[in-house]
Amino acid sequence: MHFQSQNKQLQIISYHLKKSFMKKYAKLILASVFLFSMTAMAQEQTPPPAKTDGQNEMRQGPRQQMSAQLRAENIAKALNLTDAEKAKVQEVYEKNDVIFTKFRAEVKRDSPDFREKFKALRDAQDADLINVVGKEKFATWQKLQAERRQNMNTK
Repeated sequence: MHFQSQNKQLQIISYHLKKSFMKKYAKLILASVFLFSMTAMAQEQTPPPAKTDGQNEMRQGPRQQMSAQLRAENIAKALNLTDAEKAKVQEVYEKNDVIFTKFRAEVKRDSPDFREKFKALRDAQDADLINVVGKEKFATWQKLQAERRQNMNTK
């Protein structure tokens, strides 16, 4: 009889130990689920902005114009221009920066002839660049720019 009562007591103790052990695991699992759900909710899921008319979706506000010096360095690097050619290209860009700034101040973007006038100014700039770097190098430069635009539109 004494043996049965000890066995019974051991079963009760074992039961309580298992129960407390299970409670600890249950608490640990609930705490893990809670923390995981909180981190998932903390990362707000926002849809990417829709592309409009091929514009870069990262752009916010007006586009910043690169300096004439930086543009001249870019074209010189891409076309392997001499220092003299690079200086002339920079002069062309500086001259045209003044012209374009004045144009933008005088002509409104919604003006019906804005595109035509702007294109004429760009064509004049392109002609100046062709005089400096030559037709072949300028064609290469236009091809590189077209590839860059294509890559930006596909991103």
